[in-house]
Amino acid sequence: MKPVPIALTTFGSALLLAVVPAAGAQAATGTFRYVNAYSKLPVTVTNPADATCIATTAFGAVTNSTNRDATLYPSPACQGEPLGTLAPNGTANNLSFASIMLTPTPGPPS
Repeated sequence: MKPVPIALTTFGSALLLAVVPAAGAQAATGTFRYVNAYSKLPVTVTNPADATCIATTAFGAVTNSTNRDATLYPSPACQGEPLGTLAPNGTANNLSFASIMLTPTPGPPS
């Protein structure tokens, strides 16, 4: 049997990683809406990925029309003490935040 060159093996592995989606990757269903603090225009994020930080510049009305909890952060990197969590189908006014992360809503204890 002929040995496979290392460069070819590495390339094949990289190609496989690029083509195969991450196991268990999920996304929220629905939209998350907020008002851009600078332009004052509404922004809509559709079906955002779970546990992915979304940097924003938000101030004003916020609507979480997804099936996930939306945790709001004061920093653009979803770091620090969260400002709060907006439940699925929740709305709020006069909020200011710099990033959001959507996560599955915890179910009842089993």
